[in-house]
Amino acid sequence: MKRILGLMVLLFAICIVAEAKRDKMPQYDITGAGSGKEGTVLVKVYVYSKSVSDEDFKRAAVHGVVFRGCNGNESGARQPAMASPTAETDNATFCEAFFAADGQCQNFATIVAGSYDRVKTQKGYKSGAIVQVNKASLRKELEKAGVVRSLSSGF
Repeated sequence: MKRILGLMVLLFAICIVAEAKRDKMPQYDITGAGSGKEGTVLVKVYVYSKSVSDEDFKRAAVHGVVFRGCNGNESGARQPAMASPTAETDNATFCEAFFAADGQCQNFATIVAGSYDRVKTQKGYKSGAIVQVNKASLRKELEKAGVVRSLSSGF
């Protein structure tokens, strides 16, 4: 009986650790990848991990557009970050839920078909994909949550 109870506690702990790891933002790099439709931005996202899901690419792309911005693309255009540098910590509760593995951020990104690539590095793998982020809809959602200031609020 004690063995069964101990085994159940161990399995429960493993499930909790796996869930926490799944919701952790992956390490990534982001750069511009050209122009998309009006209201969208194309970005190239590289995620550093042995196994990467489409959700990881989308989370990293949306997170990068909101909090990091991205360097110039082929046209030389630079995308500044949508939010202030402190916005992520100031709105931590919202950001944790929004950027969870199955969070709402998934609704604002689409992976461009045939854009995947994978490179072996000294520390593991670097997987990449081009992701289209609907910046206009994302801005509306973040303004409503108070993460980003409205463009009409003035300076």
